[in-house]
Amino acid sequence: MLIVVLAAAVTAALVLVALYHHRRLQVARFARAVVLHCGGAPHEVAFTLGRAIFTDVGRLPRDPVFLTRLLAPLGASPVTVLRQGGCCSGLHRLYITALDTLGIRSAQVTVLRRVNPEHAHCFVQVKAAGNAYLIDVDYGVWFHDERGRPLGLRDLQRGVAPVIEPFASGVARYVGSSHTRPPGFPDRDYYRFDYELTRTANWAEGPVKRLAYFVLRPLTGGRIDRLLLPPVLEWPELLLAVALCGCAMLALLAARLFGT
Repeated sequence: MLIVVLAAAVTAALVLVALYHHRRLQVARFARAVVLHCGGAPHEVAFTLGRAIFTDVGRLPRDPVFLTRLLAPLGASPVTVLRQGGCCSGLHRLYITALDTLGIRSAQVTVLRRVNPEHAHCFVQVKAAGNAYLIDVDYGVWFHDERGRPLGLRDLQRGVAPVIEPFASGVARYVGSSHTRPPGFPDRDYYRFDYELTRTANWAEGPVKRLAYFVLRPLTGGRIDRLLLPPVLEWPELLLAVALCGCAMLALLAARLFGT
């Protein structure tokens, strides 16, 4: 019986890895088609791709689920977001994985308010030509200082006040609705973030993450707030494949230890 379960887990993991490779090719085709005629500079590529996602990918109240609601913590697959739309986390997951297929490194960052930090917003830090660019494809804006120089995560954490400027044209659309919105943050309290609190994850979201942050922050000397995740972790297909293999290995180890 154990052998059957292990074989099923490994087979499922292999299917998920194959699905990841297939879907990554789909994201790569999308990204290459968008930037086909833009300049070759990495920051120009990043902004061109961001404009396409802002206008062409629909908005949803929440991201599509991956396989089942039980796997909601893994987030949406980038390909599903491309096809069906998504919220800020899904749109930026698509952006990160698309940039990755073009050889441009990026990672998600999270901005918070001191009041109700669980309800946060995210965007992306893009590394291009030695500079860090903070780009929000959900609202079509980017962050720079008063002289027009790009800002990065550490600049915000040091207290540099960002100038938030639209880089996209057109409007963002909502799935199943005629409602649209132009680029730029709405003039509401929700969008008055405390940028010094910017981190690479929303550790205030739920008791488990708060506990993990309470443990990890002193262990890492605060570096946990600057730990940029690799783009490969934006694929739930791979995360689930690794989890299945891990469970299979634990089951095999338990069987050897307890002689079952």
